[in-house]
Amino acid sequence: MIRAHTIRLNPTPEQANLFRQAAGTARFCYNWGLRAIKDALDRGEKLPHARALRDEFKRIRAAAYPWTFQVGKSAIEGAFVNLGQAVTNFFASRRGRRKGKRVGFPTFKSRRRGYGSFYVANDRLTVDGHTLTVSKVGHLNMTEALRFTGKILGATIRYQAGWWWISIQVELDHTPPTHTGPAIGVDLGIKSLAVTSEGEVVENQTHLKAALRTVKRLQRSVNRKVKGSANRRKAVLKLATAHFRVACQRKDVLHKLTTDLVQRASLVGIEDLNVAGMRKNHCLAQAISDGGFAEFRRQLDDKAPAAGSQVVAIGRFYPSSKTCNHCGQVNADLTLAMREWDCPNPDCRAHLDRDLNAARNIRDEAVRLAGV
Repeated sequence: MIRAHTIRLNPTPEQANLFRQAAGTARFCYNWGLRAIKDALDRGEKLPHARALRDEFKRIRAAAYPWTFQVGKSAIEGAFVNLGQAVTNFFASRRGRRKGKRVGFPTFKSRRRGYGSFYVANDRLTVDGHTLTVSKVGHLNMTEALRFTGKILGATIRYQAGWWWISIQVELDHTPPTHTGPAIGVDLGIKSLAVTSEGEVVENQTHLKAALRTVKRLQRSVNRKVKGSANRRKAVLKLATAHFRVACQRKDVLHKLTTDLVQRASLVGIEDLNVAGMRKNHCLAQAISDGGFAEFRRQLDDKAPAAGSQVVAIGRFYPSSKTCNHCGQVNADLTLAMREWDCPNPDCRAHLDRDLNAARNIRDEAVRLAGV
């Protein structure tokens, strides 16, 4: 099992400058390889492999780009690996072999989007408590120690919201336990972030909505600054920090919720929501994005195998809200505004809470699909 731990770094000004050089070199190599691929496609030639592009760059590197020797070789190799994966994802998406939305063709990376990131191989770094040692950079302070014990496979160093971060990938020896917990269904929503089949309601804290006034003010401040000026860079950093804070708050809630679910439930039933399609509703797009539905699904799928749990997604057209959990009667007249309703079956007449009823239907359908 592979796990990653993201830790904030405290580099010195000289080390931060080396990070910027490495990220810039990785960005240059990525763009160089992408240009070679596009030129080959324009000439109607066979698509060059990322490994061949890497070897070609190494052959001309000393004469054409001697300044690339100032950074570690893993940053350059990692850039070509990322380029090859981006091209592979594009063609896999076109052939329908990749789950999720279609992936576009790789685009050139721009310095205007930030310093970026670069890869560090496992033989180029060591970790000892709060101290990180990187080849050609030296010793750095990490804000916390690595929480995993195992073989380090590599790391990615990136710049975000004014800080440098490292994501260390570790291979762990882990045997999933036998889970004996119950099956739980989860209904995601806007009024409440999640309602479980056991009656638990998770508040939707709407982090972006709460910080929207600050974000708008900072965005106006950026727009008033002269492009390329130092004041604009400062304003952009403040705006990025505000967005980063909202993202961290959202992820914190989702991490706590998903961890609790996979630890308590042997089977977690959810809906296979078309989040991209739901965001096309202009009235609900911001609320849906603020809830982080896609991130909730990603975290569940990532954590369940390690806990011995199972995630089952039911069909997105299954009428979980309109079906009475007591008798199975489908209420075709149910509208989005009706948060409570009475079963139209004269032999049932159960009074139902919309979200709780949907969560229980999701649980039952997930159990049926799983065959447990």
